Amino acid sequence: CFVIADVSGKGIPAALFMALTKTLIKAKATMGLTTDKIISRVNEDLCIGNDMSMFVTVFCGMLNVKTGEVHYTNGGHNPPLLIKSNGDVAYLEKSGELLVGAMEEARYTARSFMLGRGDSLFLYTDGVTEAMNERNELFSEERLQKELSEFQGAGVEGTISAVMQQIAEFTGSTPQSDDITMMMITYKGSE
Repeated sequence: CFVIADVSGKGIPAALFMALTKTLIKAKATMGLTTDKIISRVNEDLCIGNDMSMFVTVFCGMLNVKTGEVHYTNGGHNPPLLIKSNGDVAYLEKSGELLVGAMEEARYTARSFMLGRGDSLFLYTDGVTEAMNERNELFSEERLQKELSEFQGAGVEGTISAVMQQIAEFTGSTPQSDDITMMMITYKGSE
């Protein structure tokens, strides 16, 4: 099970809300639930007494390490990029599902895809694509996809470092306005 999430707001309330979200996801995931059930139940729990109307975006996936099959649920998070071993880089289809913690009756679905040997999944928060330069231009989803296609074969650490370097060069002296989080998973096969 792997998760990336981003909380609304800043400061101590946001940190506490994220800590609660992380704890709930971990508790539900250890119960053997599917990703849609995990996110649905976490959503229900977060909506109870949420007077500050806080929410999180969550991408929750489960990788079968024997087959490469990934089941996932996307609760309003940026769509990850699938990096194929042949060099193709494409975004996963946007799910259109609601943010987690925003509406009690929200319904979430599980989707799936296959990772082949050498394929990777690149996950990130909006601080990556919304990083801004001096001309108020965004780093953008298109630029991220292009950069990832150029770093083919750099490995997990090399790719993350290279993307971070590209963001730094793009933004220059413009202060960072949002958290930047990236995660990459490479499927090496069942052996």
